Amino acid sequence: MRRPQAMIGAAVFLLALCVPLFVRSDYLLQVIFRVFLFAALGMAWNLVGGYAGQLSLGHAAYFGVGAYGLALLSKAGVPPWLAVLAGMALSMLSATLIGSVSFRLRGPYFCLATIAFTEVLRLIAKNLPDLTGGDVGAQVPLLFSQHAMVSFYLACVGVAILAFALTYWVEASRFGYYLMAIREDEDTALSVGIKTARIKLYALLLGAAVSALAGALYGSLFLFIVPDQMFGVELSVEIAILPMLGGAGTLLGPLVGSVVLESASEVFKNVFKEAHLLIYGVLVVMVVLFLPEGVVGTLLRKWQRNKPVATGPSAAAPPADNRPEQIATGD
Repeated sequence: MRRPQAMIGAAVFLLALCVPLFVRSDYLLQVIFRVFLFAALGMAWNLVGGYAGQLSLGHAAYFGVGAYGLALLSKAGVPPWLAVLAGMALSMLSATLIGSVSFRLRGPYFCLATIAFTEVLRLIAKNLPDLTGGDVGAQVPLLFSQHAMVSFYLACVGVAILAFALTYWVEASRFGYYLMAIREDEDTALSVGIKTARIKLYALLLGAAVSALAGALYGSLFLFIVPDQMFGVELSVEIAILPMLGGAGTLLGPLVGSVVLESASEVFKNVFKEAHLLIYGVLVVMVVLFLPEGVVGTLLRKWQRNKPVATGPSAAAPPADNRPEQIATGD
């Protein structure tokens, strides 16, 4: 089912690229910007959390490093787009340090380790006011000067396309099979020669680079960032929920989850005002209870269950040598 999912994803992205031709409102573009931003973040998380089965709740760390990298390096005189690339490199360095320690742990201990590392980065950003601005925050340079909202929107869709293409490549490669083997049984994967720690780290590095790029775009759009916003546990949880809702370990899962959850959040916020968080939470709980494999995962399972079994001449009748009448005649 990889190719049909890829075709659906390509159609969605093609429509997304045409949106600025019909939507002139900066508010609506910003809403859709957020949908594709979190789709890209969900795909980045999906490499480790979905395909490798490692429940990380620390992806806000790489998002925040990308944004702060752009802000601080630009302040030091580095050209903004070069600062974006440097921020991605810093995020991958952070992922190397975090992954080399946390991947030695499993289950809830790994999950807690990822939260702890993100919290350390948040506290560092809060307590170094001379460098990061502390609680006051840091100013981020504008990456696009003309047609800013349209440019940011198209750039965000481009990041989501990059993440989608990367996921497609991973799913079709030997590297992806290694990740899925680790998810199913890490001990067995280790016993057959798969270097599990290295494979998981590679997946984390890819996800960190995409998350940092998304963080830089987000920070530049709003021109100002603060530690609690960029390194918050709430952000990490939201990033993880999206692919779980859509279908962790599937190509379309993070995109579907982001479209459903971010759109519903915006609608509920406008319609139900203060009660939107309660309704948003109920929606998430209902999906988890009734669609434990996510929207895409559930649909794929039902499609495979209803898929007709291929039959051929050999299935219609047993081989001639084993037919009852011939066996009865014997010699």
